[in-house]
Amino acid sequence: MVSKKGATGSKHGKRSFAGQSMLGEVVGAVLAPVVLGGVSGLLLGASAPVYWVVQVVAAVGGFFGGFEHHGWRPGLIRGITGGVLYGTALLAVRALTGWTDAIDLGDLPVLLIVITALAGAVAGGLGGAMRARHAR
Repeated sequence: MVSKKGATGSKHGKRSFAGQSMLGEVVGAVLAPVVLGGVSGLLLGASAPVYWVVQVVAAVGGFFGGFEHHGWRPGLIRGITGGVLYGTALLAVRALTGWTDAIDLGDLPVLLIVITALAGAVAGGLGGAMRARHAR
């Protein structure tokens, strides 16, 4: 498949973010973190162990989202964006359900957005750095 940049991806067979359609970019960079954050928001009130499993899945997703970029800086930006969307969706669903949390978020649950943004930055930055390293 030829992308809008005229390439099929990297020499490793992985498509780059810039090589995706606009729909692919929106799904990967916006919709995926929002949906996974929403699921986490539901799980926050339902099951602590499953909630933590989804946190690991989200971190792995953040790494691979960063891996779609060439270099740690664009991966880091992607990770921050995904982390903010993820954390915001999680708290929005939490507020909408009104369920008692299975995990204590402390006195300032809004700090979860900062935590998810930082975790996303690390995961995405590592993914972008790994891609740049493998491209050499």
